[in-house]
Amino acid sequence: MSAHADWIGRQRRRAAVLEASDLARLAAVLDRPAPPSEVPPAWHWACLGEPVRRSDLGRDGHPRRGLFLPPIDAPRRMFAAAEMTFTGPLLADVETDLVETIVNIEEKSGASGPLTFVTLERVFRQAGAARVTERQTIVYTAAPPAPRTTDADPPPAADWSRDTQTDPLLLFAFSAATSNSHRIHYDLDYATRVEGYPGLVGHGPLIALLLLEAMPAKPLKRFTFRALKPAFAGETITAEGRLDDDGADLWAKSGGAILMKAKATV
Repeated sequence: MSAHADWIGRQRRRAAVLEASDLARLAAVLDRPAPPSEVPPAWHWACLGEPVRRSDLGRDGHPRRGLFLPPIDAPRRMFAAAEMTFTGPLLADVETDLVETIVNIEEKSGASGPLTFVTLERVFRQAGAARVTERQTIVYTAAPPAPRTTDADPPPAADWSRDTQTDPLLLFAFSAATSNSHRIHYDLDYATRVEGYPGLVGHGPLIALLLLEAMPAKPLKRFTFRALKPAFAGETITAEGRLDDDGADLWAKSGGAILMKAKATV
């Protein structure tokens, strides 16, 4: 049993109007027109951002542990995976209710040492109906980042491919658009000297959105992704995919490595 098992079931709620300006800000980062009213899949990351007092921020820039998320000692935090279900589109300029629940905490032994997995469920409701449900997997570790290696096997043939050149400005703008204050994305000295990365780290959600932006537009029922290896500022991220019977298999790559794999169900 996890040492933080008593945190399972903790819940918090926020309610606010889903602002069209938040969507416009993310659209600008992705270099596309702002959506007229409906929130595109996974764009809820830019909505209902949590206001956090500066005194409540931890050393890594995130809200300090022990407020809502458990006080896990491991210094590094990673957004490792997510599973989303879309039962209806979120609409801009509409009162929106967000309920977040810690649904599981699990401790495991990995090749590099102990890992703690926290599963966080987020449900967005409008007019009393759940429109988007997301389960995030957040991983905490004390192990230093491992060098990124290339993959021996090439990815499958793709039906489409789109390149995105990254830089510190893109990462900073995405952090601002999604209310993500993790310093590994914009503070080079912290990312390299404290957390041991070779450069500024690309956001997992940014890579996931690049995958969705690259695929042919289709109404989605479900979207899942798993981060495999980090991306770094200055790299070109290639978003690829191929259609299958119920949607598409998606992957992102850079420098001979698969960074993320995802599945979109239509």
